[in-house]
Amino acid sequence: DAALPSVLVHLMFYIVSVASPFPLLRFPGYLGPPLYCASVCYQTIASPLMLLVAFSMEGGSGLPQAELWALLAVATVMLIVGASLMGCYMVPEYRKTFYQHKSFKTLIKWMWEERKVCALGDGTDASRADVLESFACWAWPPSDQVRTWLEGWERWEREQPA
Repeated sequence: DAALPSVLVHLMFYIVSVASPFPLLRFPGYLGPPLYCASVCYQTIASPLMLLVAFSMEGGSGLPQAELWALLAVATVMLIVGASLMGCYMVPEYRKTFYQHKSFKTLIKWMWEERKVCALGDGTDASRADVLESFACWAWPPSDQVRTWLEGWERWEREQPA
């Protein structure tokens, strides 16, 4: 429409993209455990390398090297301490389920057969409804399983949970 609002919106998008590069890589729910773990490892390893490159390109002039290295060291220590505390305070029975590599097909199968808690509620029925609501039909379990599960619809209508 008008030039000024358009320029302001583009400027806002630019500032947000510069201030928060790869925001999807910071949220585990978008990527899943394998890619999120790889992203955290990459960012942890790449940060000192990027700092070295910055110092070599600038010749060290004008950059507070000691302060930047200290800041990076503190951030890395905080990362390690945070991950350690998370592991220590995790319920031991569920620690093995924190990270399990699952292909998409295996994940859908697990969500259909074993998962008991989801955004729609507790129980296998809520989890199965969440699978059907959240994913495209090509990702659903085999149609005979879906058909068998949906045959209980009349019973659910009569005995609705409180």
